[in-house]
Amino acid sequence: MSGYREVAETLQEQIRSGAIILGSLLPTERELVDNFGVSRTTVRRALQQLVNSGWAESIPNRGVSARIGQSTAKRHVIGFVDDAGVVVPELFFSLNARLQNHGFVLTHVDSRTLGTEGALEYCLGHDFAAAVVWSKTINPDRKRFGNVLKSMPIVAVDHCLRGIDTDVVACDVFAGAKAAVHHLASLGRKRIAIAGMLDSLDTTQERFAGYLEGMFEAGLQPQPRDFLFTRTSGIEIPDIKFLEARLQDDDAPDAIFVMQDHVMDDIFSAASTAGVSIPNDVALVTMGSEDSLKSSSQVGISTVAFDWAQMADFLFDRVCRRLSDPSTRTVQVAVPATLMIRGSCGAPPHLWSEASEQQGFSSPQASKTISGRSSRFSSGRAIIHSYRSSSGTS
Repeated sequence: MSGYREVAETLQEQIRSGAIILGSLLPTERELVDNFGVSRTTVRRALQQLVNSGWAESIPNRGVSARIGQSTAKRHVIGFVDDAGVVVPELFFSLNARLQNHGFVLTHVDSRTLGTEGALEYCLGHDFAAAVVWSKTINPDRKRFGNVLKSMPIVAVDHCLRGIDTDVVACDVFAGAKAAVHHLASLGRKRIAIAGMLDSLDTTQERFAGYLEGMFEAGLQPQPRDFLFTRTSGIEIPDIKFLEARLQDDDAPDAIFVMQDHVMDDIFSAASTAGVSIPNDVALVTMGSEDSLKSSSQVGISTVAFDWAQMADFLFDRVCRRLSDPSTRTVQVAVPATLMIRGSCGAPPHLWSEASEQQGFSSPQASKTISGRSSRFSSGRAIIHSYRSSSGTS
């Protein structure tokens, strides 16, 4: 090659394609001289151009490391990959506000039409800087994900991507489910069932495991006939016949932990058909968005609520860290939840949580903040329980 620009462009393409792994050291000056057949001065100018354009970083006493380029305006776009019909507005706009303050912009990419892998490939093809992914894919295509990860960081939301090594920011649903069961038991409920949608996502399994752990810790024995799931993933019409029949048995459950808030309509419908009263006959606690359930019942729905603003804090932190150092090891972040107590659990009104003006969360004395996730993580990942800003450490 005759000029430093050609050398720089070749190295940049190797970084973009994954031939040179992000975060790894580029070949030494001597190796580049031999590889390209140019002078040491040409190599040094090429490396300086890579550093100036954001495709490399000079590390004292070590060499030059491959980085994510910032040479185009699109490198300031962060993709938010999720189904168009289920995007959580509080999370999206909270994260976008944080990113905009640092020169980035968040844009939604619909995975319902493209699939999770296709949406990520769209982000990569349009030169996005990174992507936040709330995947509905239980078994992702590892090869396609791997090709994207070579050139663009990915941070997963809500649950991990099976077989894919990424940062994950998720609510501490294991501790949340335990807290829900403990609360129902503290109110004197002895036969606590579980209902909801069953699938193989790790967040669903964590909710179920938390329910079981909560039952054992409360001195209660879970019964298989009290596993009252009304849906599985992919089924749009629920099957509530077994739940209806179970609620009419002589030994019917006196409480139900509902794993997902969007299944509450199934529970109300079954209770109505069975002629049972909420909360007199059966108490309810669910898990999900606190705001969406405020008007679902005259007595109000008790729920393990997610703090979307805090989750946005964690996501912003992980995106920034991943952009600044793509080679750092991945982590899983457990975001604490808040038990919002209202009438559906059977608690007396003086114990009900009072929503604050911000985020719909209760005042400290009227709610229970839940933390203490068990160590159910893959090896090689750090576990984070508290948040600090990007200037500190998690």
